[in-house]
Amino acid sequence: MKRFYSVHTAVLNANPPSAHYAAMVCPGDPTWSLVVVHQWESYDAQDAWEALPSVAEHYLESLGQLASPAVVAALGPLGVTSTMTMRQVFTVVRRSWSAWRH
Repeated sequence: MKRFYSVHTAVLNANPPSAHYAAMVCPGDPTWSLVVVHQWESYDAQDAWEALPSVAEHYLESLGQLASPAVVAALGPLGVTSTMTMRQVFTVVRRSWSAWRH
């Protein structure tokens, strides 16, 4: 199962996940990146990376929530707007970045 995250780009660059993953710098705010993990090397690797500062997992059950102003700013150049739910944000992102498909 894929896992979807956002993380400060500096944290990602200094601590890449021990996993098969893809990452994209957010076009509206390059201090943030999106990460899709396809497969963790181990549960310990997953736990360690998820404990890093700024790592936030995006759970599928939370996709009905409205996108935060930070999400809108970071992904606005892709077409994300302030009236979108996170499900709509996922759809917009995957149009530009196929790795973001769930």
